[in-house]
Amino acid sequence: MLIKEIVLCTSIDLDELKNFYSGLLGLKVLKNEDQTISFTAGSSILTFENKSDYPDPKYHFAFNIPSNKFKEAKEYLTASGIGLVSLDGNDEFDFKSWNAHSVYFYDPAGNILEFISRHNLKNDSDHKFSGDSILCISEIGLPVKNVNEFFGEVQNTFEIPQFSGDKSTFAALGDDNGLIIIVNTGRIWYPDCGPAKEYPLKVLINSDQFKEIKYSEYQIFSET
Repeated sequence: MLIKEIVLCTSIDLDELKNFYSGLLGLKVLKNEDQTISFTAGSSILTFENKSDYPDPKYHFAFNIPSNKFKEAKEYLTASGIGLVSLDGNDEFDFKSWNAHSVYFYDPAGNILEFISRHNLKNDSDHKFSGDSILCISEIGLPVKNVNEFFGEVQNTFEIPQFSGDKSTFAALGDDNGLIIIVNTGRIWYPDCGPAKEYPLKVLINSDQFKEIKYSEYQIFSET
């Protein structure tokens, strides 16, 4: 599954996000308007809409990076002055069952970001790590009151396979290229990043036809 675009709400000044995502992470600005800013993240688009009626929204999403660039990406973040999230003294995380390594950090709005090297993809790069090394948005977190119910609706509508999870408190749908992460509201975002809450969110994924789900604060749709 490919995540083509996510559209998130923010209550902070868009210039702060521009300085972070373009100035520090090195993403290219795709669109910069009065209340909206978009960045190119590899094959995906990351969009923020400034909406003051949703104070302090926070999301979790991840970027795929080349499988051999994890250490270099971590050094890139620290050299840019971006602090890393740690748990029990560790700031890098080995997901053996997913054959992946991750590092977590925050943007100025408090969104929980993740760089993840998925070794099953075998997408090594010979280039020095930079913003251009980011391959795509590979995960978006969606907190809901009933994981199993929402899992079933997404799977039935888009025919996305289950990747991981018990479907009771956690479920991941998709593949190494793109995952929809469904969790219970109130669950602490890994590694130790506060409780998951629902905020307005749009997710555009690839498909061979147009389909759409509207569920609580979420809109998930696909297009060719």
